[in-house]
Amino acid sequence: MNLVAWIPIVQPMPGMIAWWWFWVIPLVLGVSTIWKAIRVPDMQHYWREVFTMTAQVLLGMAALAAGLMILVRVIVPLLPVD
Repeated sequence: MNLVAWIPIVQPMPGMIAWWWFWVIPLVLGVSTIWKAIRVPDMQHYWREVFTMTAQVLLGMAALAAGLMILVRVIVPLLPVD
């Protein structure tokens, strides 16, 4: 696919489809930064809370991915076909 013919939002960016999961880290960090800037009552521990939330979200996403992988690869093949 030619980059000139690429339509953003509708089509994935050429060359980036294999590495899309690297973009999850800055996305989660940005969301955590903004969320904690609004919600935290004291800015003294702001960055610690931002990195804690980022780690929690990333670990939660990894756990969900592992659970879905187990579901699809182990449990679904054991279901009856009828």
